[in-house]
Amino acid sequence: MNTFLPLSLVGLLALSGCNASGTFYEPFPESLTYGGRSPIVSAPVGSSFSREVRDEFGARYEELYEVQPDQTVRIVTRFRRSIP
Repeated sequence: MNTFLPLSLVGLLALSGCNASGTFYEPFPESLTYGGRSPIVSAPVGSSFSREVRDEFGARYEELYEVQPDQTVRIVTRFRRSIP
């Protein structure tokens, strides 16, 4: 019983970092979803594609988009590209 409480607290703290809706990425000005726009695409639902964008400081990023059931897109992930 003495170890149950500390272990349950550790588990609770680990789960508190989870987000059921996933991560939200704030769009850059070059992002397809910037300014609340979300283009309609004619691709299968659940399919994905990537696009290179730059932030306001000129750093290069790769964004991965996913097609939603209403044929709009959302940013699934983003990572910074290394400078060649």
